[in-house]
Amino acid sequence: MSVESMCVGAVTDATARFNAKVTDGTSGIRVHIADNPEMAGAVATATETVNGYTAATCEITGLTADTRYWWQVEDSGTLDTSTTGQFVTDPAPAGTPASFTIGLWGDAGLTPAYPGVGTQVPHRSSFHPVFATIRERALAERWRRIVSLGDEIYYNLGSGSFGLSADATVSQFRAQWDDIFLHEDRHALYRDAPWVYAWDDHDFGPNDSDSTDPGRDNVTAVYRERCPSYDLPAGTGSNPIYHSFNIGRILFVVSDTRSDRTDSTVLGATQTTWLENTLNASNAAALVWLMPTPWLGEHADSWAGHTTERSELADLIADTGWSGRTTMLTADIHAAAIASGAANPYGGWPITLCASVDATTSGASGSQYDVSWRPGRGQYATLRVDDLGSDIALTSSICRGSRSLAWHTLTVTT
Repeated sequence: MSVESMCVGAVTDATARFNAKVTDGTSGIRVHIADNPEMAGAVATATETVNGYTAATCEITGLTADTRYWWQVEDSGTLDTSTTGQFVTDPAPAGTPASFTIGLWGDAGLTPAYPGVGTQVPHRSSFHPVFATIRERALAERWRRIVSLGDEIYYNLGSGSFGLSADATVSQFRAQWDDIFLHEDRHALYRDAPWVYAWDDHDFGPNDSDSTDPGRDNVTAVYRERCPSYDLPAGTGSNPIYHSFNIGRILFVVSDTRSDRTDSTVLGATQTTWLENTLNASNAAALVWLMPTPWLGEHADSWAGHTTERSELADLIADTGWSGRTTMLTADIHAAAIASGAANPYGGWPITLCASVDATTSGASGSQYDVSWRPGRGQYATLRVDDLGSDIALTSSICRGSRSLAWHTLTVTT
């Protein structure tokens, strides 16, 4: 009766969610939380029933803002003290001025320099040491979120490649999650900083995958089994995973560019309507759009293959009053790069490319990125928000290892 893997997410100034996969689960699981590493005075969540995968998600309320907490998992009445996670709550309630940092990355497993291990295709996952660097920075700098912008692993389930069946079964997607957690540095990162995860094609299905792929319903269902995400507006079951959350006066929108994708649309009508309603309803001061599919680019699988919809979304941002106070972070192209708003003709907001952790270096042209273009591995990005009251500075930095390569600041006057 012990923990196999655990991760934390959906943190606010007062709440958090935890997902754990355990060895037994007969009597359910619950999470113990304390404001000290010795776990003195810990409180416990309600007991949650595990699914057939022996995983469950627990939730805690009543936490204190801007506080570090530690957590452990109880499996069927036995507390596993061998594995402890931690996280920091948001600095203030949503809508209140707050300064903070988040970290973001994408693309880990295409011809990796540091191949992983696993039950399916070890050479399509990554154990790159930059994951340890990201965790060290997250802990030292009190990052409030870590964000995976897709291609966490390159199993291409449903393609029939690498000796796997083309069925894209629930069991295959569950094993894909297990293999991600087999890397101790990655597992430690996901349990020590609140995780936000949006897939792209290679962790959703085959290369350039869309809603017609055979594993579409299974991958969306398994996401709900394992990811302690914020509430998903599309609901339960096999629906898309787009969602939003707030930190301070910043609205974050997480797009799902695969679940309802067809030849004629990337987001689909339902997600677009949700996006419009979310933008209209929000009183946030600035928008951070987390977009797994590159807004700029030349490949047909990027937004360059859906120019009409891209223009309509750019108009939507303008029509709902978010022009001049939006920034976008994306991945998929295997480079770290920054385009200023002036370099983005499709909406005029700055764009930061947060890749790659460990994938074949991009051979694409970087001409659309006017601040910096750095193909490579061991790369990620940070977004620093400095809320000064009358102004909010959103500074994106692209990094390789512990070194910053370039940065850009968008200043929003409130």
